[in-house]
Amino acid sequence: MSSKIIQNLPRRSLLSLAVMLSLSPCLALSNDKAAPIFLSAATDSDDKHWLKAFTIENNQLTELYSHQLRARAHAATLSSKVDLFVAVARRPGRFMVLGDTLSGNILQEIEAPEGRHFYGHGVFSSDDEFFYTTESAYDDLQGDSGRIGVWRVNKSSTTVALERVNEFPSYGVGPHELLLMPDQETLVVANGGIRTHPESVREKLNIDSMQPSLVYINRSTGENLEQRSLPAEYHQASIRHLDINPQGQLAMSMQFEGEPFLRVPLLATHQRGEAIRPMLAPEQVQSQLSQYVGSIRYDESGRFLVASCPRANVLTFWDAGSGEFLNQVRARDACGVCAYKDGFLYSAGTGQLRYYDLPQQAIMNMTISEDFTTGLFWDNHLAAG
Repeated sequence: MSSKIIQNLPRRSLLSLAVMLSLSPCLALSNDKAAPIFLSAATDSDDKHWLKAFTIENNQLTELYSHQLRARAHAATLSSKVDLFVAVARRPGRFMVLGDTLSGNILQEIEAPEGRHFYGHGVFSSDDEFFYTTESAYDDLQGDSGRIGVWRVNKSSTTVALERVNEFPSYGVGPHELLLMPDQETLVVANGGIRTHPESVREKLNIDSMQPSLVYINRSTGENLEQRSLPAEYHQASIRHLDINPQGQLAMSMQFEGEPFLRVPLLATHQRGEAIRPMLAPEQVQSQLSQYVGSIRYDESGRFLVASCPRANVLTFWDAGSGEFLNQVRARDACGVCAYKDGFLYSAGTGQLRYYDLPQQAIMNMTISEDFTTGLFWDNHLAAG
């Protein structure tokens, strides 16, 4: 890492980061832990769209399987118990695919119901009996058009399939990422606030009047348990992506649709029952983030956050407890991030896959076969399981 980057980190934060990481047993990857499986959508130089799976052992990245998709996907989600994955189409796409995580076999391709499109994200219930998707009832041009689709995972001795069984409101417009809270009964949803319609492709139809919100919903009844909004002056900060640490703290990333010169938070944290806590980097950093954060993830300890800023070509690192900005590193078009070992794995639209080591504060290369990443452009998210 360059001396300039290290100088940007306050000495107090640098020392506490190094000591905490060197002492924390939570951050060490156990030797007897099975090698994780990573999934990501990607597009190649021929404009073909793929779902790619790979693993890492002894610093060696190995491709497991690859499936061509009919259109661009956004994010993949892995189940915790039954070795399933779902990859969901990018907004305003109308398909998702269900597959076997271990074999890579595609088990089902699913269409969105009539009048609905997906927003690219989904989440399994903790028992893997249900799958939830963020959707738009796109012909509702005035009201809260956000929906949560409920799909039952039907399993038999020979087949597994998703069956649509219900839907309920997201209590907003443009729901994007959703996750399951640690109580296993509450869904948390990022209502981005942006109205879209398939006939307008990806045009944003209500920038002046958008009202993003964070909503906690009972996954069984669809009841709105708690809803939080940003201060009125930040109503054009679209809440998009979420992560949750083991202590139940929620982190969110945003994309600001207002004037590019305004100083607005692009990250925030939240605890149930409290107000949203915005996070700002120092002015010289904040002003260069292009009003856009892609993905956000906690490290394995839940103590630190990475937020990818692909338009600014940087990864930013934060103390989740204090909200303090810690560091940034140059990473061209990096967007997909996930916790791995003592830091984070990240993917980029350039085709790169890299590991950032938090204790060393350095980007580490891995051994990757050239034919795996040549001509490949990774999409926005990286899932691990």
